[in-house]
Amino acid sequence: MRSTFAFALIFASSALAPVLAGETLQGAEAQRLLDGKRFSFNCVNGTTGFASYVGQTATALYKMPAARESDMEENDRGTVQAAGNALCIRWQRLNGGKNDCYRVRAKEPGSYRIATPDGRLWCDFTERKS
Repeated sequence: MRSTFAFALIFASSALAPVLAGETLQGAEAQRLLDGKRFSFNCVNGTTGFASYVGQTATALYKMPAARESDMEENDRGTVQAAGNALCIRWQRLNGGKNDCYRVRAKEPGSYRIATPDGRLWCDFTERKS
């Protein structure tokens, strides 16, 4: 299940430039919008957590849906890169270190959906202020 939802930990931010609701962002545009932002996220599979992005480094603190209430949150760090109309990430642990690419769609200001290319697996990211 971890590998299936490793994409969840790629995150997006509120616009530094105007972004229309429903618009799918190009990878480079999404990458620029991420820089210096912090987010909370919720995924279609029940994974929840917090993420941040600085430069090309993503960090995440998350809890998988199968985790017990008493389980500690897990964390990971990855490298993010733009690739055409996608944003790609290679986590240190999640997804076995494999590089995967995802689409970023603006839902509303400060709210984004990160999804597999087929849209079947996704996470919603909301920028956290302060």
